[in-house]
Amino acid sequence: MISRSIAKRYARGLFAVGEKDGKYKQYLEELNAILDFFTKEQRLSRPLILPILEMSKRKDILAEVLKAFKVSVPLSNMFMMLLERNRMGYITVIRDVYSELVDEKEGRVRGTVWSAYALDAETKGRIEGALKEKLKKDVILDAIEDRSLIGGVKVSLKGTIIDGSVKRQLETLKENILKE
Repeated sequence: MISRSIAKRYARGLFAVGEKDGKYKQYLEELNAILDFFTKEQRLSRPLILPILEMSKRKDILAEVLKAFKVSVPLSNMFMMLLERNRMGYITVIRDVYSELVDEKEGRVRGTVWSAYALDAETKGRIEGALKEKLKKDVILDAIEDRSLIGGVKVSLKGTIIDGSVKRQLETLKENILKE
């Protein structure tokens, strides 16, 4: 919870700069590119996250990576600030929060849909369309197959869960029978 509140401050600061200069989408692309690189090159990211090297060497490593990716000045400044404050471990959470801010600005909401069987593109599209109509925002859903649901779907959007699964209906029925 604390990590999310720390990440929100950095993400909001970067987003405010991005809104002002109109490059908020570019900053997200740069963040994603660097995080993808760090995921693949753990031998470079680990010393940045764990303070095992002296700060000057860590700064040199980060500066080389940022230079290689031609990262914009505001994003470079944020990375250096995170490094100096030993908060590089928060970068994935910062990216997630930043991505949410970009989605909100663009009128999008992302979520997850679980179904007992794999959803075809048409069914997923109908669910997204119905949610778009209700929320007045574009909806992008990641589909996950969960055989335990028996049938129906369960959707999660920004912390709200809509559970129309057969499993949930059976649980509700059971609760109602036990109450009587």
